[in-house]
Amino acid sequence: MTEQLSLFQTPDGRAIEGLAAAGPMPGESDVGAVDELFRINHRWRSRCSFLELLEFISRLTTYSPLNAFLIHLQDPAATRVATARMWARKYQRRLLPGARPIVILAPMSPVLFVFDIRDTEGPPLDPKVLPAAGPGGRPVRLLETTLHNCGIQRIAVRDATGLDPSAERAIRLTPALRKKHADLGLEPNTRYLVLLDAGLSPDPKFATLSLELGRIFCGHLGIDSDAWWPDRKDLDFERIEIEAAAVAHLVCRRRGLSATPVNVLAACIEKDQALPPFSLNAIFQAAHHIEAMSRRAWKKPRKQGRSG
Repeated sequence: MTEQLSLFQTPDGRAIEGLAAAGPMPGESDVGAVDELFRINHRWRSRCSFLELLEFISRLTTYSPLNAFLIHLQDPAATRVATARMWARKYQRRLLPGARPIVILAPMSPVLFVFDIRDTEGPPLDPKVLPAAGPGGRPVRLLETTLHNCGIQRIAVRDATGLDPSAERAIRLTPALRKKHADLGLEPNTRYLVLLDAGLSPDPKFATLSLELGRIFCGHLGIDSDAWWPDRKDLDFERIEIEAAAVAHLVCRRRGLSATPVNVLAACIEKDQALPPFSLNAIFQAAHHIEAMSRRAWKKPRKQGRSG
């Protein structure tokens, strides 16, 4: 449990300014309880049921993606959840006799108990102040903040024209690739390059950036000495596409945006079929990290040694 606590913390700017902001993830040989559950349980094995799971998680934006998953696991009918204290203090509602607690994880304590609105009674609530309605954001601001934080993590993002639709948009830089893209003016310490189609408006641009960042933070491009994610570059194409699209879907929906690059997931509308094995843990971790990147601008790490 300890290794996954970072997945449930509400991001704090001072805590996430390091490169290991979202914390470590288990590797493929130790996928953790979430991925083990996904493997042995057929509850989300179809594309439609998986998309429904993502939509549920997208609605509970007050909680991290993984905590929202735990809520769904225990009560898939839940719509608005809060602690008993919050229901009483903020909404003047009290728990009904026999109210069913939902267990989630919380920073600085093993677990936290929350309750769905169905298990409370009290005065009617203003829909505008109902719990679990998390903050959205204007696409321009979300994009600018995320781009700033990409720079902090040595991820260069560049607009490009005439990109081949089949070309890779997220690139882990090697000396040869750095030379190939010398015209982009990359900083010497840049680790990754993300190429976006020039001319995109902020909404689809943020969605596409989330997709490509999902590839990086799910480990699809491998790792380097600063990576907090496992090396998962040997996944097959279908698993890579599903994970990256799921990350972008969660990030965009949870930030209140309409544009989401979910072509792979949307296939469930036409043909419902069994999903290949992939990592829910990696999806939740990557989405959580990108959400933190879009929330506020991080400070650049201070240089070591005395300043002039």
